[in-house]
Amino acid sequence: MEQLKLALLTAGFSQSLLVAVMLIAYARSNAEPRFYLGVFVGLYGLTFLAEITAETGILAAAPGITAPLIAAPMFLGPLLYLYITKVVNPDGPLTEPSNWRHFIAPSIGAVFATGLWLVPSDALGAFITQDVEPATLVDLLIVLILVVILLTTFIITLVYIIKGYGLLNANSARIRDEFSNLDRKRLRWLRVSLVNIALLWVVTMAADWTDISEAPAGFVALIVWELLSFYVMAILGLRQGVIFGPQPSPPAPVTPAPPGGAPDDPDTGPVLSDGQQEAEQKYSKSGLTRRDMERIAAKIRQAVHTDGIYRNSDLSLTQLSKCIGVQAPYVSQTLTQEIGSTFYDFIAQARVRAAMEMLADPDSSESVLSIALAVGFNTKSTFNSAFKRVSGTTPTEWRRSCGGHRNSAAG
Repeated sequence: MEQLKLALLTAGFSQSLLVAVMLIAYARSNAEPRFYLGVFVGLYGLTFLAEITAETGILAAAPGITAPLIAAPMFLGPLLYLYITKVVNPDGPLTEPSNWRHFIAPSIGAVFATGLWLVPSDALGAFITQDVEPATLVDLLIVLILVVILLTTFIITLVYIIKGYGLLNANSARIRDEFSNLDRKRLRWLRVSLVNIALLWVVTMAADWTDISEAPAGFVALIVWELLSFYVMAILGLRQGVIFGPQPSPPAPVTPAPPGGAPDDPDTGPVLSDGQQEAEQKYSKSGLTRRDMERIAAKIRQAVHTDGIYRNSDLSLTQLSKCIGVQAPYVSQTLTQEIGSTFYDFIAQARVRAAMEMLADPDSSESVLSIALAVGFNTKSTFNSAFKRVSGTTPTEWRRSCGGHRNSAAG
């Protein structure tokens, strides 16, 4: 069993190091998300190294390496949060003070961990490699330092996991206003990873305090869990690009002045819902009148419904704004306030309506997937979900109800 433990720990450390090098190598600079994920995985690999040194007796011979090994995990939470930040918004290099401040608390904790170097090496080596009760003042000092470091690491990691999850939720609302396809933009895998890491961290802490990790089955289960978790994260991290990359400057704004120049009288307008009131507050300083938005809405409908710009699977709000010659913020405001929809929902509805016509054609033998791709969806699952939301039925059921192609179920 000892050999199995050592083999798993060695595999964890070597794989973490390999994946970290791979992620950092793929990042062209330290401003890219993969850089942060690579450093995160590499530092997590030190937790395996700490176990290896304990199992092989290296820790007893050189107890001074305890301080850096137990201090490294304190930086994991901030690194993971910065990775999420860079995926959501890649602007801003690591040198910005707003990014460096995330490392203040871990750095203080790391300095505190160096207090172990003040402890006599023989006493430190004997205590951390033997399961004994603290009997001297030196032992109590070691226990105090270790407990403070472990609690600090747990708190920092948990805080940044919560911050990261909140940032992902905020991103979910924004991407529906910016993109027509949400594949690899909703970051569901990253949400699951954050929850998984939080659970793993809690279970690991509980195992250390209750000696569950000393049992062979418990130890193996934790190591395998860690290996799978971070290996999957690394693979998905390599595939994940940034969400809101640098956007080209939109053309000059189109702000037609209505005859008479008088804005709509708010007292005579319709009663606004809570969501519309929030939108009104958000865009209160934009300067667009209701008539301006009516003109922009006409341009949007012309480009989408008549010109068929929705067929572009990578269509974004910026591209639509360039197409109609109106700044993206004005297009977004018009969609929200005048049309009453997010950009994603508006384009998805146009795509589904076009697909419904194609599916209803009795002479069409195209598969459901071919039609989905033709109207701008990237995957069949996304198409099915949008189709069900708009029409209340599935594409196959719709085609069958319209007397369409009999072999559509195969598509």
